[in-house]
Amino acid sequence: EDEDDDVFIEATPLASKVPVVDYQIVLVDNKPRFKIIKANETHQLYISFTTLLKNFVREDLENLWGIVKDRFSTSKPTNFSDEYMLLTLKTIFEEPDGQDAIWRNQKSIHGLALVKS
Repeated sequence: EDEDDDVFIEATPLASKVPVVDYQIVLVDNKPRFKIIKANETHQLYISFTTLLKNFVREDLENLWGIVKDRFSTSKPTNFSDEYMLLTLKTIFEEPDGQDAIWRNQKSIHGLALVKS
């Protein structure tokens, strides 16, 4: 048996992964950015929500969804970025409700848009 063929990978235990604990919408050069704050007080700025989604693992998204749900359980979003995040995460994690704005906006003269599930 040839010991040189062994491959060693240094893995990060899941328990040591730093969770998302908060987010803010901040203005950089007068443009909104998503500031994601982690438990170790570090943060990352994302130019777009799409970029954020591409760089997040499911656990980060679930934590962010919990934060967003809590924040807007008693109030409504006051800006486009907060509302976009709320509606997008709600669409990802919850069963669709035909009365939600995202679906109402899909209506045409022929009724609701057909969406495959």
